[in-house]
Amino acid sequence: MHPLLKRLLTNSLIAGSLLAVMGVGLTELARMWLIAQAPARADPNAPATPAEAGTDVVSYRIPLMMATYGVGFVVLAELFLWYVLKRRPKPPAAPAPPPPGPDPAEQLLEQLMREAEAKQAAAHSTPSEPVPENSRVTPTLG
Repeated sequence: MHPLLKRLLTNSLIAGSLLAVMGVGLTELARMWLIAQAPARADPNAPATPAEAGTDVVSYRIPLMMATYGVGFVVLAELFLWYVLKRRPKPPAAPAPPPPGPDPAEQLLEQLMREAEAKQAAAHSTPSEPVPENSRVTPTLG
């Protein structure tokens, strides 16, 4: 499903349903106002005058028209935004960040390791003088 169609459906359904509920509320407010504006009867025991047929039509027409106009407005607004945003030039791609340099602490650690290895190699490569207590002479029979 096209993303524009998805946006149209979700936003117009939300707007239409909210406006329909508001229309029902406004219709009920109008009915209460009309009832309050009715003239008082001279004889309280006289039968009430029947309601006009036009009020029944208004009870469903107002919410329906509010929902229809709301859906129409949302569709037009979404189409306009899609048209405007589609024509907008795409921003240039951000350049790739340069690879990070070696960490100074890591460089220092590697330098210290090289120095320590060099000292160890120097100590093992030079022969040491034999110490008499370390040389063991085995007596021969003979």
